[in-house]
Amino acid sequence: MMWPEGWMITLKQPELSLHKSPFTLRLTYGRLLRSVGPASAAFSSGLRSDTPSTAFFCGYQAAIRFVDPLLEAEQWGALCVSEKGLKSLSSMTTRLDHERGWLSGVKSHALMIGQGMDWLYILAKRDDDIVALKVAANSDGIRIIPNQKPQPFVPDAQHSAIALEAVDVKAAVIFTDAHAHINRPFRYWEDVCVGLAFAGWIVRQLIMQESDVSLDFSDAIQKIQSEFSNNTQGYSIDTLQLVDDLYREMMIAGDQIVGDSAVSWKRDRLLLALGEKARQMLREKMAD
Repeated sequence: MMWPEGWMITLKQPELSLHKSPFTLRLTYGRLLRSVGPASAAFSSGLRSDTPSTAFFCGYQAAIRFVDPLLEAEQWGALCVSEKGLKSLSSMTTRLDHERGWLSGVKSHALMIGQGMDWLYILAKRDDDIVALKVAANSDGIRIIPNQKPQPFVPDAQHSAIALEAVDVKAAVIFTDAHAHINRPFRYWEDVCVGLAFAGWIVRQLIMQESDVSLDFSDAIQKIQSEFSNNTQGYSIDTLQLVDDLYREMMIAGDQIVGDSAVSWKRDRLLLALGEKARQMLREKMAD
């Protein structure tokens, strides 16, 4: 098939790699964000990514731009919500002591902490509210907890647990009502942006190995790009369907990848399945 001309032009640009050249990635991705915006940057960086890990990281950084539109393009951010055993935000143990200006608790997942991450957006309880605090990743009182076992997918984009030990956040930016404005829509932002980045990486593999793919895959990419440009607020019935269509077509197209890239894809595509249950629950809720 004839791929869009813009895709072919992007594929001629130098390869991006989180593992081999993170500084170059930081600068190049920053330029992309400044020129085309988050969702387009996610797909374009996927077209240039050496591995699914790099594509994932670029898609994730695109999603973070919706958490904090003021984040500098060359800086990296990570959302820290999860806690071991946490089933409801009402039982979150990470707390903001607003009288002392201290943040304390344990988060089970912090992306690339100690590996170039600049900012953490940490969800915490403040009295009866859930807030998010923008905290420098190298702040005193943030202790990295060593991983006990290898990460099962995207190995170049490591997640680690962190202990927050009376972290001074008196000067931190605080986002109020963080569940409604950050945590809830982040599922949508991440699903779309990471999905587009992975789709870009798959397109790269197919073109490099001169494989054909159905028009359905190309259409699914362009439809979610178009819809997302008009709706970044959160999931709707229509966008749920478009994301499902994109993910389905990615799985079909990904089956054509060969060699070492096929091994990476079969391992890292498991990441895409993590949001399936949440999307299904959301679909059922919207149908009621």
